[in-house]
Amino acid sequence: MYQVVEDNYAVWMKEATHRAANLEQIAVSLQRLIDRGRLRADGSPETIRRASAMAKTYRSLHMPDIGSPCPCAPDLKNIANGLVAIFSHSIGSVMLALDLQPLMLQREKRRALLLAASELVMNALRHAFAGRPSGNIRITLHWDQTRKEGILAVIDDGIGPGNVARGLGHGHSIVLGLSDVLAGTITWRRSMLLGGTEAMLRFPLPAPAFNLARDSFGQLGKLDGCHGCERRIA
Repeated sequence: MYQVVEDNYAVWMKEATHRAANLEQIAVSLQRLIDRGRLRADGSPETIRRASAMAKTYRSLHMPDIGSPCPCAPDLKNIANGLVAIFSHSIGSVMLALDLQPLMLQREKRRALLLAASELVMNALRHAFAGRPSGNIRITLHWDQTRKEGILAVIDDGIGPGNVARGLGHGHSIVLGLSDVLAGTITWRRSMLLGGTEAMLRFPLPAPAFNLARDSFGQLGKLDGCHGCERRIA
């Protein structure tokens, strides 16, 4: 038990350090755009709103766990929208499509899922669209009822898997560590849908969380607006 807690703590620390370095890098890039007059210093209200929602979500992941499972979709949406909003200024235009079913997870597993999604989206934004003025990212979260598995997929239409599929890069090891917390597996391959990279994380979905997700599907899906929504952020 203590070894598991210690191993998970190492994963949290590694992810937080890497995320901070990535966000620091984008802050430097944004400042350069401001200095060159290509971006207003006060930013756009929508970008600021989404970045603030993302920061609030990241902070909430470090709060003490509550007893009951919580939905993953609203926070995943905040993280994805926030990352696209702040990173896309260095790309040009990014179309983000979300199709998120209301899976509910408890404790560290929910945290691991959201941080894995964060790392995968950040990796796509940093590397998939090099030398291009635009790109597409599609994120899906759903469960396989037959196999009792949750499935997270982050797909882009960028340059393709390359070094990611071969296991190179610091972010790769972080996502593997987060998938271990979920007792899941992750694969990278060329997407048949968009032609770029498809990262797919599969993880066991416990019966209580599965039942809660199934029972609340209709209501939560309407509340958080995560089904089939698309946003272009330039």
